[in-house]
Amino acid sequence: MGRRRKNKGLAEVLVVLPWQVSAGFAGVGFAVLRWGIPSIFSRHPVLAGLAAMAHSAAWLALIGFGCISMIAFARAKAQVNSVATNTTGRPSQRKSIEPSITALPPDMGKDWRSGTQLEAGWGNSAVGAAGQTATGIAADAWSLEALRVLEWKRFELLCAKYYEAVGFNSQTIRCGADGGIDIKLFKVDPNKPLAVVQCKAWNAYSVGVKEIRELLGVMAHEKVGRGIFITTATYTKDALEFGAANPIYLLDGMGFVGKIKELPKERQDALLKFAFEGDFRTPTCASCGTKMVRRESKRGVFWGCVNYPKCKSTLPIKGKTAL
Repeated sequence: MGRRRKNKGLAEVLVVLPWQVSAGFAGVGFAVLRWGIPSIFSRHPVLAGLAAMAHSAAWLALIGFGCISMIAFARAKAQVNSVATNTTGRPSQRKSIEPSITALPPDMGKDWRSGTQLEAGWGNSAVGAAGQTATGIAADAWSLEALRVLEWKRFELLCAKYYEAVGFNSQTIRCGADGGIDIKLFKVDPNKPLAVVQCKAWNAYSVGVKEIRELLGVMAHEKVGRGIFITTATYTKDALEFGAANPIYLLDGMGFVGKIKELPKERQDALLKFAFEGDFRTPTCASCGTKMVRRESKRGVFWGCVNYPKCKSTLPIKGKTAL
């Protein structure tokens, strides 16, 4: 039995990355082979032949990497054109990755990863300060204000439910280290994600270019050609420019609300019911997946994990409380 290949070739990796990467390889490879190596070895009595070979191979490198660049470009464009719809109300003037709308999953109260009911503590348990339920007031219509009252995990689950509502299969990353992504989206191949999604429920801070660069790095590591970043806030100018230059769809709070409002009324209502069911305000522990409790210290109030001291995860009450 032949050995199973563990690593993909360079061409297979480059074809799923942005086409500019392959184009860069083409330019650098051509320059090195056409001028770099010949200038170093052309006068060497033994290596002069190598210089001549490099000079001749320069065009092969240019053509080879150029072809990979064109394939990567065509692949990315085909993905967008096959599933995209025109978007409105979002910061980046690019096409959305959403396909035409299909039926909403029949049971909004089930975990779409396994079809089983949500586990206790997974966005449904409601233990707040002094053991009281902290559900807050549920919204009766979609708005930016309504979106921003959701705790970070409920917002993430809502994003996954939205993409299911427009025809994708979604897989959320369980609490713990998410590796830079929160959701994987599948359309045709159940084992190969079409896109990865990062969610940030930041209300007081704009998402910067650092977070968008990190998503691009995760896309390269996961060998996924499309990325989606969704936040309840806004993006900095640098973040918008970086997203526009790469296959990353940036959706801010107003844009996300707008996309939800484009759905048929019954699907908007189903997502609204899901988002504001039970305790939607008390944050979830990123490590344990259970609702946190309000604690006090000399430094002020904060959210702490119910499993302390085994779990020492905390979140500030004010400011950037999302993950």
